[in-house]
Amino acid sequence: MLYSYRKATQGNPHPGRRIPLYLKTIPTLVSALGLAILGGVAYPVVSYQLNNFRLFNLADSGLLSPVYYQSQAQDEGEPIVVSGLDFTKASSWFPGTPQNNLFASKKTFGENVPDFYTLSIPSLGIFDATVALRDEDLTQHLVQYPQTALPGQIGSPVIFGHSTLPQFFDPKKYTTIFSTLPKIKVGSDIFVTYDGAEYTYRISKTFEVKPKELWVLRQEYSDKTLKLITCVPPGTTLRRLVVEANLIPN
Repeated sequence: MLYSYRKATQGNPHPGRRIPLYLKTIPTLVSALGLAILGGVAYPVVSYQLNNFRLFNLADSGLLSPVYYQSQAQDEGEPIVVSGLDFTKASSWFPGTPQNNLFASKKTFGENVPDFYTLSIPSLGIFDATVALRDEDLTQHLVQYPQTALPGQIGSPVIFGHSTLPQFFDPKKYTTIFSTLPKIKVGSDIFVTYDGAEYTYRISKTFEVKPKELWVLRQEYSDKTLKLITCVPPGTTLRRLVVEANLIPN
């Protein structure tokens, strides 16, 4: 006989085997853990949206975007998103542009220009981060976009790098190095060491643009500035955060 039924009595109200209390709590603990993980992912995005709500800068069209847009001839509608590209490569951010050919040929800048320089943002705990001038691998360093000014020159070196949820920020990992960039304050300093000289840039403004606002790459030859770019809200690629700084004379 595999099963039997025992009648409950006043002295033995639970004659069968009782489920241990710890087993009863497992579903509750699993649910709580799942909600905590979901909240940890959603909180940075929601809080960023609430604390940093601002109107888009609509002055022009286009920006850095880790998404491949296929153009449509004589079609002014929204672009088509084409997937399957490796977005850890800088050339995937601007497919079809002449600058991408410079990445492949390693002739991004002149022959007498070094391959790398370093950047520090002490207020974010970032020190001596490598910025590549010829290599495009965003998992190994920050990348300066081709045909933008070199540090100390008139114009704007445009440097971009990866970001993710701020809880994963690690200044030594280039896949997360700009995760706390949205927390940067106007007036903070950025230190760039290039070709044996150190340059100090002071942050003058931060703003957001849509993924198609390419005007932020434009070089203005009336001043010496620096631009850092990453994706926001944290952990997404919906918009681009641009941090602009002015060179401080030594």
